[in-house]
Amino acid sequence: MADAATFLDELRPFRRGEIALARRAVGDPMFMLPADLECLRYAIRLAQISTIGSEPDALIDRIGSFRLRLLQLLAPVLPTEPERIDARDLHALLPKVVRLVDEARALVVRGGLADEAALDLEIAHKRLVLVLGGAAGSGYVFLGALVRLEEMGLRPAYQVGCSIGSLLGVIRGRRPVFDLEELLEDIRLLRATAVFRPARLFARFGLPAALRLDLHRGLDPLFTNADGSPLRLRELAIPTDVLATGLGAGALLNTSGDFARMVDAELSGAQALRELPGSVLARAVSALVALAMSRRALVPVFFGADAETAELPALDAVGFSTAIPALLQYDLENGDSEAVRILARIFREHRLTALVDGSVASIVPARYAFEAIEAGRIGTRNTAIVALDAFASSSGANAIFTPALRALAGTAHRDKPFWDLHVAFRRPPPLLDLFPTEARLRSATTHGEREFEPTARLLRALLAPLRPWRELRTAS
Repeated sequence: MADAATFLDELRPFRRGEIALARRAVGDPMFMLPADLECLRYAIRLAQISTIGSEPDALIDRIGSFRLRLLQLLAPVLPTEPERIDARDLHALLPKVVRLVDEARALVVRGGLADEAALDLEIAHKRLVLVLGGAAGSGYVFLGALVRLEEMGLRPAYQVGCSIGSLLGVIRGRRPVFDLEELLEDIRLLRATAVFRPARLFARFGLPAALRLDLHRGLDPLFTNADGSPLRLRELAIPTDVLATGLGAGALLNTSGDFARMVDAELSGAQALRELPGSVLARAVSALVALAMSRRALVPVFFGADAETAELPALDAVGFSTAIPALLQYDLENGDSEAVRILARIFREHRLTALVDGSVASIVPARYAFEAIEAGRIGTRNTAIVALDAFASSSGANAIFTPALRALAGTAHRDKPFWDLHVAFRRPPPLLDLFPTEARLRSATTHGEREFEPTARLLRALLAPLRPWRELRTAS
């Protein structure tokens, strides 16, 4: 198991090298003999593995010398700029690379950490991890990425989401297969069943705001098991975890009720939210900025990554993650005793006053995905973490949110080292179009597909499976 420092110092250079090789192969599929390229990819993937299996082991230390020697060998000839990679230089070093891999594999097998077949299986398949960032209605542009990945047969092994990314993530995670038409129907249900309700000045776990969000009214039929129990995070077909933000002591300068009064317009639903006057939105933006600047009083709450919070109903985890301060409030409505117990324990332990939108803690929570993977969340560490970011643009209808976007973007530097690929969508829908019409959703999907396409081509090369080492060794 690798901690953040070990990852950045010892493993990340190999992840960057593998991505550079994939980019070079996409640009020129014949730049190198396929068998030679596979050998190099095998060596680079082996150097990235910290543990085999769900439980931590001694692999990262046992092959530490291998990583160092491989890095010294490849660093001069494997720059991160794909166009500078020379196949002749790599080919010349291949015999030394093969010897290093042979020695490292022998250490792993003799140490009882894995047999050859298990080691080959771990390295052969790099799993896709999606990090769906927070962006309110702008996040619907992510649908284009989901559609394109499904068309290519690339399905995520793990998802992490915050804000709208958590909603799309749990809807995507309900089933192994992604169906855009089904998701559009889910959003239509939300829009048609009046998911917004009048505000309350009291909240048990949420923060009072202009409107209350009721996901259960629209989506309960889709997130209820046959026995009538709510679908919990641990029951999703694709492992999906959700980030919310806990407000600790000092996060709120005024009383929590002041947030409900901050947007003093008469709101009755999604349409009214989209049509808020600029002066009202400016007050909401100021509230977001104030919270985002209270870093020391914010507590990231990561639902699903541990056994206890994995018992939360998926819709409730999403509800808290999508609760935009001053605009949207979420709280437990159905009295689920297990959910109450879990949240009460978290509130006591961290001395929280409320839960709000996960993007306040991290706008693109890639580090949380990395840490969960290293802790054994999906049983493999051979992953490609792809971050989807709809906060990259603050033009058009989103211009008024520029101050909040800049404040929230301050979290990105903590996450950037932990994503492998970052997709910054430049043409997202408006932030406040929370449950858009089908026409708008289809338009967002089309734009998203177009912007995601270069990453899709790269992923096909990056995730391509590898043959067993003995077969590769013979072929090269």
